[in-house]
This record gives sequence, structure tokens and C-alpha cells, in this order.
Amino acid sequence: MVHMSKKCFVTLFLVVLCLMSGCVLVNEPRVPTSVEIQSIQTREFDIPYKIAFASVVDVFQDLGFVIQSSDFTTGLIIAKGSVISKDVGFLEAMSGVHSKVVWNVGTAHLEELSDGKVSIRISFVTNAKVTLEYGASDESNKAIHDGEFYARFFDKIDKSIFVRQNLKNRSNAN
Repeated sequence: MVHMSKKCFVTLFLVVLCLMSGCVLVNEPRVPTSVEIQSIQTREFDIPYKIAFASVVDVFQDLGFVIQSSDFTTGLIIAKGSVISKDVGFLEAMSGVHSKVVWNVGTAHLEELSDGKVSIRISFVTNAKVTLEYGASDESNKAIHDGEFYARFFDKIDKSIFVRQNLKNRSNAN
């Protein structure tokens, strides 16, 4: 009977050990470091500052963003994306959520470097506002850290720069 008790104890110990190790193995999404975030959000361009600034404004506007503020001297551009109304799901409706609105805010900081280059850092945040029954509301935001997202944005800036430089060259030739 004592021998049976040891088997039960060992079995129970192994079961608990397996359960605990299962909890440890849960993969949480890795949060990128600030250096990693800056590297995906920043590019350098070998162009005049004026063309870089105008190109970033163009890309924001081409993507449906409204420029909230911009300052050529400091190099700061803040743009708000189109508001997207989200349908409220059944579970949200059951928990008292009346409506959900989502939009992106993009900021750009341009810096003229000493070697004639311009550094552009872009940052995007997704904002959500949930309105509950009886008018109460809650807002949240989440930074976007997707490298492909930023790469596509910088590709658009590259194209805008190309167009601006070619338009400038054509107008100078006339």
C-alpha cells in the first residue's frame, strides 16, 4: 500500500510538472527594443530638406491622412488618418459597447544632417475609441511596430521624392 502511494505521488508530481512547464512555454509576442523600433522607423535620404518635407506631406495626403500640424523649421508633421467605424460584435454589444471607432495617427520628424542628407523618422499609432451605453467612453492606442508597414511607407516616400526631383529638373530645363 505504501508502494502504491509512492506511484500516485510520482504520477501527481509529473502531472503538475507538465502543467507548470506548459505555462512557461506560452509564447508572448516579443516587444522590440527602442533601437529596433528606431531602425524600422528611420531612413536617410540624400536630397534637399525642402523636397523631403514636401514628399512626406504628399505621402500622408495620398494615403488619406489629414495634416493636423506641420512645422518646417522643427521638421515635425502630425497627420490623422481616416476614421474607420467598426461594427460592434455580439460579445462587445453584450458587454455594453455601443460603438467602436478606429483611426491612425502618423508623425514624422525630419532632420537635416550635416552631410547634405535628411533623416526621416515616421511613427504610427492606432487609436480606438469605444463608446459604452449611457455615453461613457474609453480610448486606447497601440504603436505600430510592423517593419513591412514602415518599409511600404518609405517606398512611397522614395517614389514621391523621385517625382518631385523630376518635376524640379523639368521645370529648370524650361
